Amino acid sequence: MWYRIGEELHQSGPPISGGVLVFAVVLGLLIGVSLFVPGWRGRQLWLTVWGGGLVLVSAVYLITASLGII
Repeated sequence: MWYRIGEELHQSGPPISGGVLVFAVVLGLLIGVSLFVPGWRGRQLWLTVWGGGLVLVSAVYLITASLGII
């Protein structure tokens, strides 16, 4: 996009709220568990790694957010 000199960029809406972000992290945690369990039982290493990584990252975010670090 081209902007004229002196023209300001206007945001289209408010930034994402904390509640929406926490919902996305909880959803990621549930998806990670649902990927990890079949990967573990089916001995699929890639599915276990992806699911376990998603569970780990989601848990770390939720813990740090609840402690007020983020």
